[in-house]
Amino acid sequence: MIALTSWCLCPFLVACTTERKIFVNQPIPAHLLISCQPNLPPQPMTFGDSLKYNEHLLHVIEKCNADKQAIKEINQ
Repeated sequence: MIALTSWCLCPFLVACTTERKIFVNQPIPAHLLISCQPNLPPQPMTFGDSLKYNEHLLHVIEKCNADKQAIKEINQ
């Protein structure tokens, strides 16, 4: 009886589907792959220059994160 039940349940494990997944390799745009290089700090650096440079560094990080997010969206 167990063998008969197991034999009847086998088709459910290998059921056919009409859904087809097609994966397309989409090239990542070159502007997203450019490395993020901040400008060199000004010499000599004052406290005001330090604040401006920190703001510049945060902007560079935000731009890099936006590029990485765009790459993730392309891969999905």
